[in-house]
Amino acid sequence: MRIAATSALLVYVLHKAGLFSAEGWQDLLNTFVHANLSFILASFGIGFLMNLSSATKWLMLTRALELPVNLRRLLAYYMIGKFFNLVLPSSVGGDVIRIQQLGQHTGRYADATASVFVERFTGLTTLVFLALIAVVVNLNTFDLPWLTVTLGIGAVAVGAICWLIVDERPFKLVQNRFAANIPFLQTLLTKIGKFRQAVLSYQQAPYAIHWALLNSLVFYFLAIANVWITLLAFGADVSFMSMIVAVPIIMFIMNLPISVGGIGLMEFAYSLILGLMGIKPALAISTALFIRTKTLVDAGFGGILYSLMNEDRIDQAVSAAQKEKIPSLEEHQD
Repeated sequence: MRIAATSALLVYVLHKAGLFSAEGWQDLLNTFVHANLSFILASFGIGFLMNLSSATKWLMLTRALELPVNLRRLLAYYMIGKFFNLVLPSSVGGDVIRIQQLGQHTGRYADATASVFVERFTGLTTLVFLALIAVVVNLNTFDLPWLTVTLGIGAVAVGAICWLIVDERPFKLVQNRFAANIPFLQTLLTKIGKFRQAVLSYQQAPYAIHWALLNSLVFYFLAIANVWITLLAFGADVSFMSMIVAVPIIMFIMNLPISVGGIGLMEFAYSLILGLMGIKPALAISTALFIRTKTLVDAGFGGILYSLMNEDRIDQAVSAAQKEKIPSLEEHQD
């Protein structure tokens, strides 16, 4: 179903941008050829600030749990997560790798899981809130029932997750009713319980959640600036205020789990929402493709970091092995 959805989205985007004709491809090529280099470089700079903002938020959350890790390492793990988001079929694959990397470094996997979860969840909560406001305030422009319903479901889901974490009764009910005679489920619930307690430990450090939510607002401000600067690079006549409305909705649509690796969905979101705001399809698709290119660059850098960090661990293991006494041939013969 996701492959079918991906294919349908790509067909829609290609048709919307007129890329089934030679003229459409020529327009797209001209948009890239005449791009403003200064704005392009500024867009790359904003992309780095977005990564740094996310890593800084993660650092705040790890410090609240007293995890021994610095910003540079977390930034590396964040970039590595981007690489695995690209090569794995799920958008949460990178989060699993981030948990594994931080857990291996600190030896505290439950706390590592909690920090990544809260980092992602605060970002998602902020995004749903911003997108919901943008749609409600501009119902005439975004008169899309499926979008309104999806945002409503997202808001309910955020509330339900908060309830399941804070209220232990659903967890206890499943544990008492079903886990007693199923060893696998008992083991799974034990791990979930440790994770839940790690998340609840943030109740002792509410400032970390407050700062994480504030940092999420900074991240989305940078994301809005990123799209705006990219559009300006391709010659669009667009205001920053209009992007404050459009970008949260675009990013919300991009997070819907309906395509493989977000392929087609990102381009669909840009062409649809920017199109509703009067931006030509060629400009919208150019912006989406350029931002996807920056994601690929980040992912490639993350892949290099992963290789280098693994190589360091291998070298450390070899060095440790060399320090061990290796019995000689004579000792074996004796």
